[in-house]
Amino acid sequence: MYRVIWRYRVESERIKDFLKVYDSKGDWVQLFSKSPDYVKTELFCETETNQMFITIDYWTSKEAYQEFYKKHKKEVDLIDALGDNMTSLEERVAELMT
Repeated sequence: MYRVIWRYRVESERIKDFLKVYDSKGDWVQLFSKSPDYVKTELFCETETNQMFITIDYWTSKEAYQEFYKKHKKEVDLIDALGDNMTSLEERVAELMT
């Protein structure tokens, strides 16, 4: 199993919009679901500020993840641009393999 962990700081007035893109039925999950190698995405919110979020994307392998991103670059870039307008921080925290 391959997991990618991302961290975001979301502008308070954009949290609802952010959730539409990043939650378990959001734009990312809909796009990732095109791949049989995508497993799931988990979304967590920091309770103190309610503006910091973590996502964990689960894939069968790193190669499947990378291939998906290459194959769907145009769609990935469009959704990523949506996120850029809602966040003041977006960073890849870690990649984990088990």
